[in-house]
Amino acid sequence: MRSFPDTYTATDPMTTTTITIDTVPVLGTRLVCEDKVPWPRTQVSSPEEVASFFREYFRDQCQEEFWIVLLSTANTVLALSRLSVGGLAASIVEPRAVFRTAILANAAAIIAVHNHPSSNPEPSHEDIRITRQLVEAGRLMGVQVLDHLIITDSGYTSLAERGLVG
Repeated sequence: MRSFPDTYTATDPMTTTTITIDTVPVLGTRLVCEDKVPWPRTQVSSPEEVASFFREYFRDQCQEEFWIVLLSTANTVLALSRLSVGGLAASIVEPRAVFRTAILANAAAIIAVHNHPSSNPEPSHEDIRITRQLVEAGRLMGVQVLDHLIITDSGYTSLAERGLVG
């Protein structure tokens, strides 16, 4: 890597003041693989496939967790990422965290997934609000949001099947 000078000196032509900047961080960004899990198929073709996988993981969980499934242009699963662990009734997620991960993973699309420990599969107003935010942010970022699934012990709800994604 090319090296930078130890200091930078510039003169403001309007005031003839000399400005010296000693240091500025040079940042790098990396994704880190924290674990590996078996995935039943490499390509996702239905919400049921994703729900079946996560239903087992979420079984007996007493806290909400928010995950994303990162997909290629062919809906091949690139990775899974847990973005938030919350309390009994909520898990806070920010669109910037969702798309930071998606962009770093070079994902073309995502499926958002979270559980409802209450076993109520109905989306809350907050679930609908964050889904709409993610869809809009995804349009701007070039990462399609294919679905947002709510998983419970008794089943799942697909917000795409309800017409709330698109």
